[in-house]
Amino acid sequence: MNDSLLREPQVELFFQAYFIGMALGHLPFFFDDIGFIAFILKFIVSLPIVFVLFIFYRVKYIEINSRPFLWSSIIFIVTFLLIVAAFLLLSGGSIQRLALLAFFLIISLPSVLVACIYFTVMIRLRLRGKAVR
Repeated sequence: MNDSLLREPQVELFFQAYFIGMALGHLPFFFDDIGFIAFILKFIVSLPIVFVLFIFYRVKYIEINSRPFLWSSIIFIVTFLLIVAAFLLLSGGSIQRLALLAFFLIISLPSVLVACIYFTVMIRLRLRGKAVR
């Protein structure tokens, strides 16, 4: 492995993964009537979350770069559990009231999954020297 790559944060990969995840994860919803509006709302709502993840990445980038699959899995699972917990806490026993929340739950998970997979693959390719900077 290239140790010098592990010692520097891969900020461009972080944001590439975010934008690729947003675009590819939302692709099935673009063909709906409100797909573009939902994409804009999802982008606005995700900015604070991405900011917190970016700060976390800047602090722990050596550990994240050395084990990207582990950390991407952790990020995806924690995000999934937070969404499910918010869904259950806000439902209050009546799931019929939460159609909008369920909609955002459905459209956010594919984006997070695509971003985690993209980041892991690109870090691995860079560590092996096969990706172009």
